[in-house]
Amino acid sequence: MTEEEAAALGEQVFCDDELGLAWSVVHRLPEALALNRINARNEAVLRALAMLEEHDETRSDAGERAEIHRLEGKLNLVLELLSELVRERQDGSVVQPVRFNALGLCWDVADPHGRDALLEVECFALPAWPVPLRLYTRCVSCVLGDGVWRLCTRFEGMTPGVSEWLEKLAFRRHRRAIALQRKRG
Repeated sequence: MTEEEAAALGEQVFCDDELGLAWSVVHRLPEALALNRINARNEAVLRALAMLEEHDETRSDAGERAEIHRLEGKLNLVLELLSELVRERQDGSVVQPVRFNALGLCWDVADPHGRDALLEVECFALPAWPVPLRLYTRCVSCVLGDGVWRLCTRFEGMTPGVSEWLEKLAFRRHRRAIALQRKRG
């Protein structure tokens, strides 16, 4: 982790992932009522995503478990097909490597952004799923390295509930990445 990333992400667990991102510079956060609606929707999206990513470990007989897995597979297929249709109609988001946690977000950009720039970011936490998180971030740093700008931002205007679910998402994916590394060798 670079100094710039540490300034944005703190010392919390972070996740390296590939997410769909689209962003633009804005001059201020939305009004309080609009920001409350955005945060409520973000929290609902993160809760739904947790249900999609986590598996039910409750005890049940093998037949029930097999039926649940079949239904889950069918629902996943429908979700993938629907997502593909919706994604074809969307533009602007690019799947790219991102480092994030509940405090902030770091990713590479083609053009630099000024320190303290406020960005509205649409983040597709599951790129195949066409439902974005709408987040507001403040530029902490934008540093040129290896011919690309590394933009590191901190979240603003986020409720504790959204922050908590975002932290759970980062932890879940971080834990999964470590498990995959151990499996490989």
